[in-house]
Amino acid sequence: MAEKLVSSDSGFDGCFGCGAANPVGLKLEFERDGDVVRSRTSVARSYAGYRAFAHGGVIATMLDEAMGWAMLHIAGCYGVTKALNVSYRRPVHVDRPIVLSACVTAQRSGRVFLEASIEDAKGRVLASAAGEWSIVREERAA
Repeated sequence: MAEKLVSSDSGFDGCFGCGAANPVGLKLEFERDGDVVRSRTSVARSYAGYRAFAHGGVIATMLDEAMGWAMLHIAGCYGVTKALNVSYRRPVHVDRPIVLSACVTAQRSGRVFLEASIEDAKGRVLASAAGEWSIVREERAA
């Protein structure tokens, strides 16, 4: 059963990816289902690039944001992106439902490796990413 994730840290309020108080942010909300975090969402037209396709930078941001939530809620630690490799497979249309998900694939030597993807309503992978994150001590993240 999926568990809705929330951050008790007020530092997230202004986050472009998930901050509820950011007037221009994506306002992504995540849930945890086992070893995966998910967000059921859509990309607003204001984040379009060419025609009715989401801008590639916004897609990369969404994938990175999902990895951040997996880092915190699955790996159990704070971190920052060290490397992000995005594969754009199909256009992500604005104003259509998508599922954003992420998981941890490995953890070693102060690093966490993650994967994320965006799927359409038919379950087709539209974009995916692999990331390497550096763990940040909790006292430094505060």
